Amino acid sequence: MRLNFSLGVNFYIFMLIVSVIMFSSCRTIRSLSKTEINPISTDRLLNKIEQNAFYYEYFTVRRINCQYSGNNTKVNFTATLKAQKDKVIMIYVSKLNIPLVNVMFTPDSVKFVNYMEKNYFTDDYDCISKILNTELDFDIIQTILSNNALLYWNDAKNKELRNFETSVENGAYMLVPKKGYEMKRVGRHLKKPYEDSLILWKMFFDPTTFALTGLIIDDKIENRELKFTFADFEKIKDKNYPRSIDMYLTSPENQVDIKLKMNGFSNEIINSFNFNIPENYNKITLN
Repeated sequence: MRLNFSLGVNFYIFMLIVSVIMFSSCRTIRSLSKTEINPISTDRLLNKIEQNAFYYEYFTVRRINCQYSGNNTKVNFTATLKAQKDKVIMIYVSKLNIPLVNVMFTPDSVKFVNYMEKNYFTDDYDCISKILNTELDFDIIQTILSNNALLYWNDAKNKELRNFETSVENGAYMLVPKKGYEMKRVGRHLKKPYEDSLILWKMFFDPTTFALTGLIIDDKIENRELKFTFADFEKIKDKNYPRSIDMYLTSPENQVDIKLKMNGFSNEIINSFNFNIPENYNKITLN
């Protein structure tokens, strides 16, 4: 049996990496509270965000139902995710119990097996960063998976977190880089003031739990916009984690909508991460 599932390697890579990155800290943008939200300082907001971050030694999501729609294509499939802090993050994708893709992230490499096309690749993060046109490494994936998007900027070598400003918008706290701030950690190491930058970020936070409620990325380089919303939360070690994630990409070429429904969270010890490349598979490179 062969499935009609020829979306291509680049689609798999894009979708899986975006999915992993945005299993983030997030809750959906919605009507959070009818009470008035009082403005707070950026320092206080950052502290509250840190206090509500989700950390793990081991983390498993046993079932992820995914609906993909875009480019006149609709497809459903399932996935599982397993992670061990500072060592490995692995995603296994299947459809009708038929294996499609297996991806493993480690601190220094990305490994990918496409069972439908019987090929694989192994590479470092530079290759994936070029495909996605944004800086990506294991630490970025892991820290956002840990439910703390701000760790993306928390570099001990600089004081970038001081360059955010806070306001209230649509019933949530909004955090953006200050005008005149150089976006050093976002694609191509841009050195533009925020108001003139080619990649703009907005983050929205629940005024009660201080969890990230939405993320908007406006990429003027590629003339595309990414929007992420998160919902249906479950308590894991007293922290909120989303069971529902919507991702929406708009570009001149396409409009892509990805919906994830997740269940089966666990922090139990994972004894093995099985990742095998069949001997008869062809090694490929990504452009």
